[in-house]
Amino acid sequence: MESAPDESQAEYGSFTTGGGDVVIYDRENPEAWLQSNYAVDVGATSERTSA
Repeated sequence: MESAPDESQAEYGSFTTGGGDVVIYDRENPEAWLQSNYAVDVGATSERTSA
C-alpha cells in the first residue's frame, strides 16, 4: 500500500494570511492560486425530493 506524501512532496500548499484569509497554491505553478476569507464544511449530502 502506498503511503500519503508528506507536506514537502504535496502538489498543493496552503497558508493563512495575517488578515485570516486562506491561500491555496500549486507548488509547481506560481500563477495557480486562490485566496478566500470564507469557507464551508464539505460533508455528506442528501437528495431532496419535491412534494
